[in-house]
Amino acid sequence: MRESLKKLIDKTIIYKYSLPNNTDKIDQVNLSNHKDDCYDYSNDNDLIKLIYNSIIEYSFNEFDLTKKDYLPIALQTKIRYDERDEPLTKLKYGFFGEVLLYSFLHHIYRANPLISRGYFFNPLENSETKGYDSYHLIENDGVVELWFGEVKFRDTLYSGAKSAIDGLDKAFTDDYLKNNIVAMNNFRNNFAIKDSKIEEILNKWDGTPIQIINEVKKHNMTLVYPILLVYPDSNPNYHERIKKAVDKINEKFALKTYNLSINYKLFFIFLPISEVKKVKQEVLKWIELKKPLLS
Repeated sequence: MRESLKKLIDKTIIYKYSLPNNTDKIDQVNLSNHKDDCYDYSNDNDLIKLIYNSIIEYSFNEFDLTKKDYLPIALQTKIRYDERDEPLTKLKYGFFGEVLLYSFLHHIYRANPLISRGYFFNPLENSETKGYDSYHLIENDGVVELWFGEVKFRDTLYSGAKSAIDGLDKAFTDDYLKNNIVAMNNFRNNFAIKDSKIEEILNKWDGTPIQIINEVKKHNMTLVYPILLVYPDSNPNYHERIKKAVDKINEKFALKTYNLSINYKLFFIFLPISEVKKVKQEVLKWIELKKPLLS
């Protein structure tokens, strides 16, 4: 990741606290089995700049970046973007949140990308990339955490939370985890983390579906599943924004169990912003204007 982008992330994304927050009497999300994290941001312009610049790292591994002009390539081959689409269609693109999640996990949570997710995009389909929204790893002293998360960048908190939570029934299954790991097999030459445990598993895989999960268990891997919620709330009192969001989620969604046979950590990342539509429109405008990227 470019040093200039790291500095922009540090300037833009402001950690407030984790949940539960006993000081301000704010619970955590009932669905979470790990502490939730709450962030604020500096201003709209910094956030727009951050999303715009994160497209590059989201699309390409660092070792694939030289001095070429990579933004046009990313827009054509690594994310869903078509200048001919209607404005309403463009506002529904998934990359706004996905590139932001990439920067959160890579820099703030120090979860290294196994592979930049842009490699999974198929220009022939020109649709949103299927699978988890992130493929990051933390490997320390033989302990492996698979940071395969989700992001919702929606016009309402409820819409984003409902979509993410409804998707957990599929995301937290052995078959879905297996299929996402198997999908990486076609991109092994593009892995950013060489000699990772995922490579070791793929080397042993003989095509038997369940063997992937058995190998994941054997290596005592944990699925870490952050759900980044970016949603509009202009209440000047930040604590009230977060409390309202958590209370809403806990009121609407019941605690569930999932059919995943490996250990998992599930937590939410809250980022309330002033106007979702405005931020997305400005990012699109920067793309159209071909604004200079950070060096």
